[in-house]
Amino acid sequence: MNKEQDKKITAGSILAITSLAIFYFVFLGGEYLFDNMIGYHVSSAKVVLAQGCILGSSGIGFFGYSWIERHAGVRNRGLLLITGAAFSVAGIFTVEQHVSFAVTMTAGLILFLLLGFFGSSIHYLAAQLLADSERLAGHVGMAYALGILLQFLNNNLVKVELVEAILLSLFLVVLAGMLSQKKDGEIETGCQESAQPKDGKRAALLLVILVALMTCIFATLDNAVTLVHAAGKADIGQWPRLLLACSGLAAGVIFDLGRRKYMSIIMYCVMLLSTVCVVMIQFGGPFLAGLIVFYLSAGFFAVYFTTGFLALSLEMKRPVLWAGMGRGINNSCALITGAFSVFLLDTGNNLLIMTLSLVLFAVISVVLYLYLEQYRTPEIVSELSTEAVPGCGQEPLQEEELLANFCRDFLLTKREGEVLAAILHSEESAQKIAEELNLSRAALYRHISSINEKTGTGSRIGLLQFYFAWEKEVSRR
Repeated sequence: MNKEQDKKITAGSILAITSLAIFYFVFLGGEYLFDNMIGYHVSSAKVVLAQGCILGSSGIGFFGYSWIERHAGVRNRGLLLITGAAFSVAGIFTVEQHVSFAVTMTAGLILFLLLGFFGSSIHYLAAQLLADSERLAGHVGMAYALGILLQFLNNNLVKVELVEAILLSLFLVVLAGMLSQKKDGEIETGCQESAQPKDGKRAALLLVILVALMTCIFATLDNAVTLVHAAGKADIGQWPRLLLACSGLAAGVIFDLGRRKYMSIIMYCVMLLSTVCVVMIQFGGPFLAGLIVFYLSAGFFAVYFTTGFLALSLEMKRPVLWAGMGRGINNSCALITGAFSVFLLDTGNNLLIMTLSLVLFAVISVVLYLYLEQYRTPEIVSELSTEAVPGCGQEPLQEEELLANFCRDFLLTKREGEVLAAILHSEESAQKIAEELNLSRAALYRHISSINEKTGTGSRIGLLQFYFAWEKEVSRR
């Protein structure tokens, strides 16, 4: 990798970390402001339900942005960003005024729907900039910690709610400005070898289920903490919240060990710890101790689902949908589990709570096993059938064997072998080849970049020349 590429990657990493951090600050700061303002009109239990509703609204935004991205067109992007930012700022100030429950609730729903749109776009940008990095989780953890730190300073140094709303609005405008600078086309990244799933679609589906199930536990924890905060018994914006930033940083470092090979297992262990938090709070233990355990585990979870989907997104045909899927799933499940978790906590039936937790753990364990099976040692190509390679037709057996031997010699994965076979036998554009392989264009370029790195070539043409020279040399033997 030359110095120019290194500079591009460094600049891209800074842009990704900064944009994610600002989004986390605005999103979490807006949620904190909404909880406080809606609390003037309803009980603590209803604050939790209202919070679930705005999180569900943001989930719709996360899922719906890909449709907008596809149909709005590039020319309308600037107008959409300006309009979205204007309505979001209006929503923040309307929430801050909290004139009535209906007005505050409506403004909150609109605000978080738009924040979902912004969040999906930011995560897609981050996926393009970071998904090939060996330190993907570390970058996500750094962004999350910075966002939490900004929120902490805003909550504790700014005592006037109007000023708090102004700061959130200013950062939101900055975020919209950063998105407006995004150019179309692929963003060049370095190619770092990391674990790739055998089947991207299957891995994505299993990760959706896994995150949804884990959210049931973490949403219940969050609701338990919010109930105490809304009742005025504790302020969750005080110093223990800094532990959330610390856990985000720690998660980033730990998850990146072994090229994220152990990330899911570590997350599973942290989830066990978080359940201790539910038991601690439910059985009348010290709230502060439970809050500390919650913050330490919640940071790990946020980094986990963000990193998981960022890494997977470029393997999918619609990466813009999948990049922010983690946050979308988390927020949507928070809405679904909100009412039930409040009811469960209110019953005080500790036996029922423990039983449901054990059932959840059992189901999560099965899904986690299936998910990890998708990330066993990448399969090196030993044979390639013509049916597996779109556009190849019926090739002579000798050529199939040569291609398989090439893949073995240069340690290409099965997917990389399919990409190589496609570009060897096709004169179509990169976009057309990507569609035939059911990949995004960015994922195709990423695989080609990886093949270039393994073969010591510098371009698609150079790779083709290298392959045919190798084939000619082998045929002479």
